[in-house]
Amino acid sequence: MIYIIQFIIGSCLGSFTYCFAFDWVHQQIRLTRRSTCDHCSTTLKAIDLVPIFSQVLSRFKCRYCQKPTTSYYIIVEIISGLLFVWSSFVFNEYHFYFILIFNLVSLLMIYCDIHAMMVPDLLQFILLCLVLYIVYVSELEFDMQLLLSSVTFVSFFIFNTLRPASIGGADIKVFTILSLCIPVSLFPMFLFITSTTALCYFLLRYLFSFKFTGALPFFPFIFFGLYCILSI
Repeated sequence: MIYIIQFIIGSCLGSFTYCFAFDWVHQQIRLTRRSTCDHCSTTLKAIDLVPIFSQVLSRFKCRYCQKPTTSYYIIVEIISGLLFVWSSFVFNEYHFYFILIFNLVSLLMIYCDIHAMMVPDLLQFILLCLVLYIVYVSELEFDMQLLLSSVTFVSFFIFNTLRPASIGGADIKVFTILSLCIPVSLFPMFLFITSTTALCYFLLRYLFSFKFTGALPFFPFIFFGLYCILSI
């Protein structure tokens, strides 16, 4: 039962962060704005906004104009729900509010990257605070983690200098931040998981679209790699 509740919370969180991230990166944040249909712009009611359930009930169509809704919403809600359940395992020794905030920040970063290939500095700062708390609670050797973080930053900075625009500035900063809470012995595996999953997705996208479609949002793969490593 607890997993179902966690999944529901994660789905609601994902639905909110996906829309809020879009407004944030496009500088359209209005706390009074109501959700509307993408096609007919009709203001949606509460029954239309229940994650997963509303779309299944309406057969993936708008109840007002009967036009198909994008599949992105239900995919986001399912993945976000599963991610929240997963994070509850990863951070099972942490308070519920920490898990909630960490998921909120990570989902906002992922969806900002997907929407606009950028991540606000504020989210990166909050992530740094959360990571420092993880370091404190997990009793990692801060000197070693700080050395790893420094080496990570310098390595990515040199790589990006030699191959300009090969990796985003936010990606470099987040790799540097997350290296503070990943054990030194597991950091190579973290990089391997992150890069391998990104490469697999890129190849699959190429196979199905028959063309390369530009830059790839990297944050989903960074956090996937992080959760994999912290699960060990």
